[in-house]
Amino acid sequence: MRLCRFEIRNFKCIEYVDLSWENLLVLIGENNAGKSSVLSAIALFLSGGAAKDASLFRKHQVDAQNAIELIGHFDNISSEEAEQIAVRGRMYGDKWVLKKRYWYEPGEDGESGGWKEQLYSFSSIESFADWPDPDSSWASFPEDYQPLIAALPNRGARPNAASKDALRSVVREQRPDLVVMGAPNWLVNPGGGGNWKSNANSILPRAIFVRAVHEASDETNAKDASTYGKLVNLIVERSLAQRPEMARLRDALDEVLALFRPDEANPQRQAQEVRDLQDRINRSLNEVIGGHALIRTEAPELRAMVLPSTSLVIRDAMAGIETDVGHQGHGLQRTLVMTLLQLLADAQGQGAPGAIPGFQRSIILLIEEPELYLHPQMERLMRDVLHKLALQPGTQIAYCTHSPLFLDIADKYRAIVRMFKTHNGDAVSHQVTQDLFPGPPHQADRQRLNAVAKFDPVVNELFFAKSVVLMEEFSAIAAFDRAAEALGLFERHRRLRREVTLIDCNGKANIPAFLRVLNAFEIPYRVLHDADPGNATEQANNQKILAAIPNAAAQLHLVNPNLEGLLGYVPPSKAKPYAAVSAVDDLHVQGQLPQAFCEAVYMAYFGQLAEPEVVP
Repeated sequence: MRLCRFEIRNFKCIEYVDLSWENLLVLIGENNAGKSSVLSAIALFLSGGAAKDASLFRKHQVDAQNAIELIGHFDNISSEEAEQIAVRGRMYGDKWVLKKRYWYEPGEDGESGGWKEQLYSFSSIESFADWPDPDSSWASFPEDYQPLIAALPNRGARPNAASKDALRSVVREQRPDLVVMGAPNWLVNPGGGGNWKSNANSILPRAIFVRAVHEASDETNAKDASTYGKLVNLIVERSLAQRPEMARLRDALDEVLALFRPDEANPQRQAQEVRDLQDRINRSLNEVIGGHALIRTEAPELRAMVLPSTSLVIRDAMAGIETDVGHQGHGLQRTLVMTLLQLLADAQGQGAPGAIPGFQRSIILLIEEPELYLHPQMERLMRDVLHKLALQPGTQIAYCTHSPLFLDIADKYRAIVRMFKTHNGDAVSHQVTQDLFPGPPHQADRQRLNAVAKFDPVVNELFFAKSVVLMEEFSAIAAFDRAAEALGLFERHRRLRREVTLIDCNGKANIPAFLRVLNAFEIPYRVLHDADPGNATEQANNQKILAAIPNAAAQLHLVNPNLEGLLGYVPPSKAKPYAAVSAVDDLHVQGQLPQAFCEAVYMAYFGQLAEPEVVP
């Protein structure tokens, strides 16, 4: 199964966030914008754990009215997953929707309160037309059911729970017209009891959370509970668990479990001891309230039975001692995580020879700041490893990042989620789910954008800026940056370096593609480019840019006739940025920076033609 949508309500700083997810999810935003809270919410939902800490609740309000609600929408449900207790009969179309709700319930009459958890599924209630009530005799069923009842093997003289379940299965298959589905709604703990809940948690994707700053004290006592132990175990499982030896073990285990299972077609398969115990229970039960009990067992997870509990230690050859990874430096820890992720990608991409497919839980890797403690070349390698893993069947990746290297502005923009805070401190998200480059007419823009971003990933900084300024070439950026420094703008307005980002679009023709992305993600921007009068090709580009800007009067500024003409220098064939900076320096020293150029600089950094007053 795949987690295709995730909703978060009242978790930490999040009032409500709704995320769409294919295979990759990339969370961006300023520090303290809620990115890690999203990963923590996913980890809590998948872990089967409980929320018993007031700091996990929005504004620390833990009552039922402000309960945490985490909702997972799953698609790509396999046939084996569809037969699980928690899923069977509880689908909503082709999806399984699971909600977990957490709150604190105070005690009454001096009794202590307690933390509560409730599971729901969103599905329709299934009923069967004219099913009798009571249904304690076969004769009470209408004529439509009688041929199906007659064909039931070992149905018994009177209906019991097993035979009625068997009849329902036959009706679904042979007479679907008798099946009535009610309006879908949230069903509380469908099936009742703990089996449904434990089964639901056992089939959820397995989460591995790699935190940004990891201390040895965060480790639990169980060795394979560490991030490293989990990754190693996962690699071992993917590499070995599908070997023929494991398949034979599954078959042998299934033969043993058959001793416990009731089998209407072959009742002798169930162990006589189990049948005798079941009969004694039912005799006693009938003496009191009637009804029929069945002994059922759930197969244990084979992985937990046979795979080793694994940890990693680092051996110091000189000192002759072994030390847990958690006590090593953060750089070594991150390098080790990347190495294990590479090995996992290789293991998932290579099926074991002669392997027999079996039930495997999906994997979701949650990673805080994968760029942490890595130099740029290793950052690129980590990005490639994560993107490779995201393409593997049964694997999804979610990470939060501050590095432009981990973004793909042209092909994976739908995976990007911008997190930011509202004025009241709640974290909210913005995600683009539509195709920004639909159909053949827009493929040229996609290709241009992809080429620029691939060879100059710094352009992805536009996702991290409070305000973006699109410029057609690096010479303009160099000139404007030098002029702002010479004019003292960075000294008087210290926020400019942090809040305004100048982006080199590598040509005027590429600006419309950038505008598509900025408009879709609702990122504030301005555009400055040469007017280039008398050039027909550039005038056509000017019109395309103008058409793509919603508020051109406030967002667009033309440098007339062009940067070189305004600064009065002839651009060389090489070292154009140096020539532009030199021209700015010379004019500034002479006190002759053109007013039109200064106005363009002010427009770039302040969105107006004059420098504003300095805010203390």
